[in-house]
Amino acid sequence: MLLQLVFIIIGFALLIWGADLLVNGSSQIAARVGLPDRVIGLTVVAVGTAMPELVVSVVSAVDGHADMAFGNVAGSCMANLLLILGMSAVITRLPLARHTQRFEIPVSVASVLLLILLSNTGGTLTALEGVILLVVFAAFVGYTVFLGLREGDSGHDELDPETQIHPHELEDEDAEEDEPRGMHVSIALVLIGIVLLKFGADHVVNNSVEIATALGISERIIGLTVIALGTCLPELVTSVVAAFKGNTDIAVGNVVGSNITNVLLVMGVPALFSPIGYATSYNLDFALLALFSVVLVGFAFVGTKHTMTRREGVFFVFLYVVYIVASAVL
Repeated sequence: MLLQLVFIIIGFALLIWGADLLVNGSSQIAARVGLPDRVIGLTVVAVGTAMPELVVSVVSAVDGHADMAFGNVAGSCMANLLLILGMSAVITRLPLARHTQRFEIPVSVASVLLLILLSNTGGTLTALEGVILLVVFAAFVGYTVFLGLREGDSGHDELDPETQIHPHELEDEDAEEDEPRGMHVSIALVLIGIVLLKFGADHVVNNSVEIATALGISERIIGLTVIALGTCLPELVTSVVAAFKGNTDIAVGNVVGSNITNVLLVMGVPALFSPIGYATSYNLDFALLALFSVVLVGFAFVGTKHTMTRREGVFFVFLYVVYIVASAVL
């Protein structure tokens, strides 16, 4: 069993490393297109940091471990919302943008409700239902990018000099000479990241199943706790670092975008490979996820307006601890 634990740790390390390379490469490519920070956080960074969950869920579904796939998504989303956003708010107050309140969080709640509806229809998430989830995800990304490009054209985007490139810089002759080489490096980072994610997911899933079998622990609990916490480490690091740097748009956008990505993309893709059986016990987990997302919107209207305070961050972290303990006991 000790050997399996070592392989799981190695797998998580590969997942984090791969996600980091993927996020860096993708963000550089997106910056050249002129997307503002908030949009990059909602789309590129969110999708990149959700790649561990995606690859783990695909491997789990293909290998016939449906409970682990659903548990991974439910647990990761709960960790994103309660633990990661809560810790970020403890570090610094998080402004809740009106657009986040009115569009992104409602989309997150609607995505969860859609997944519950589709999964309870026949007790299986089919390929057709996976396509529905992916179409909704594509619509969300498309609309978000469209708004971001429009903001950029209007001159309202705020560019981070370390991560983004101003359009006038690309007009410089030296920049034009370096652009192809820079783009090649960015694409290489993305490809290497994907390979590392695949190897990391194999290590995590296969060895977690062996340990769960040996200890008599259900795959549901393993998915909700160990795998969920491990695969959401990229989101944790990204959001906490962003909070320390005061880049709260990326901190909040990364969490909300990651949850939307987890529900729509991470569950949609595996369903294309194989029908995923659904246990109704997950209804409570996803219902709580939707409820806590609504509570997040409520924070904007109590106490300090349009802000998640440190006290509310502590409350979310407390809720996460209670959720994990209750899941393990029940």
